[in-house]
Amino acid sequence: MEQELKLQILDPSPAAWEKISQHPLLALGTISPLQLHALYYDSRDGALQRARLAYRVRREGKEWVATLKAEGQSAGGLHQRPEWNVTVFSSEADLRVFTDSDAVALLAPFLDLALQVILETRFERLESRVDRVDGSQILVALDRGEIVANGLREPILEVELELATGEAAAVLEMGAELCLTLPLLPDGESKMFRGLRLAGLIPTDAGVMRYQTPPLRRHENAGKAFSRLLIQQSQQAISEARQHSTDNSTQTLHQLRKTVRSLRALLRFCRALDADNRLGNARQELADWFHQQNIRRDHEVLAMYWEALATDTGTEVIPLRSWLIVQAEATPAHLGQCAAAILKLWARLLRATLYSDQDLQHYAEMHLRRQDRQLMAAGDAAKTAASFHVLRIRIKNWRYVILALGDIWPSKDSKTLLKLLSALQEISGAVHDAEMAGQHLAGLATSRKHGLAFSAGMLMGYLHARESRQRKKFSRYWERLENAPRPWG
Repeated sequence: MEQELKLQILDPSPAAWEKISQHPLLALGTISPLQLHALYYDSRDGALQRARLAYRVRREGKEWVATLKAEGQSAGGLHQRPEWNVTVFSSEADLRVFTDSDAVALLAPFLDLALQVILETRFERLESRVDRVDGSQILVALDRGEIVANGLREPILEVELELATGEAAAVLEMGAELCLTLPLLPDGESKMFRGLRLAGLIPTDAGVMRYQTPPLRRHENAGKAFSRLLIQQSQQAISEARQHSTDNSTQTLHQLRKTVRSLRALLRFCRALDADNRLGNARQELADWFHQQNIRRDHEVLAMYWEALATDTGTEVIPLRSWLIVQAEATPAHLGQCAAAILKLWARLLRATLYSDQDLQHYAEMHLRRQDRQLMAAGDAAKTAASFHVLRIRIKNWRYVILALGDIWPSKDSKTLLKLLSALQEISGAVHDAEMAGQHLAGLATSRKHGLAFSAGMLMGYLHARESRQRKKFSRYWERLENAPRPWG
């Protein structure tokens, strides 16, 4: 079983390559590169691909090695799948070279296929073997080259960490250390997957195969259930970090922040299952990254408000919007920091699941009732801006937890409760936006830059007028929440 973490190199510059290749953790030193040339085969109608099989023959130095990979899972950059390797005499396609009984069974229906090359990879590789403190051994591969398919080319620039012996957690921990200091991010796409897309054999917008966590069961152990949930959301967050690194849009950063917020809400909700506080550092590291991004998110939201307001009123958009975007971009996304925190969290959950002597339903309902009482108390106490902010965060956290635990109450409708929480989250966010506008725009509104000052004052006035309406709306929805049925009774 191959277990491998693939890390995409985000910076293609020679300086970045040199920094990575000389990083002491990779132990590549002065190793000479190995030249690799791989041919991937399938039938004209893609029979192997439909069966979730990948077959290649690769030149590795002076040898040809045939490889068969079967269906596995790929999530958060960690690839886990059955793999068989056989040394062969040439690059000719021959499925009969695999003699392992499992491989033979998988290939039996395809032995008479007419196979053809569907894509190629050509790259140089630096290899090493690293011993970790837990006794695990990791094979390091630093690759630079290209994928060739359908007359098109796409660069290869990546680090692969493959578990040779030991625990999969060791691969994640090593990946976390590297992401923290180098321009790397976990990547769920294999070379073959990218090649198939380049060749036009799969849709250009096709996503990587991702492991789907089985539905929650009410009577399963709470510790094991929350461990699975946390790993699933960790994988989702890493995938979204990679997506944001690709397009660097406001939308992808917002989606990443929402997933990290949900992950943090679940971490807080199951703290009672973490008696030794093994996840405490991960909670803090995620909080640090999240709060670093608040200023960026604030300015991006203000830019969206201003663009809409200026368009509606026929006001010049660019000066204030450009200023806000510059302020937003002054805060780097620090995706490596985010990925490192998540990989460490994932590794700790693999090493030891959370402990509980309760089933999931009992634990969840007991703690949701407690949070319900705390939320109602926070609503009664929300008389100041600071206390209203606390209430807003509680609403968000409660909603994310209920969303994650929805499988527990399949026969009861939680839609009403979730709709109310979603509305309250949106309304309280609008109130927060007005306060945030005052923090970021007050100085600009009194500056000598007339155009910017006018636009900033106009936006602040609009948001503050909107705030008073939103507070009245919040009161109406809050009353509905107080009387809404809870799915847990």
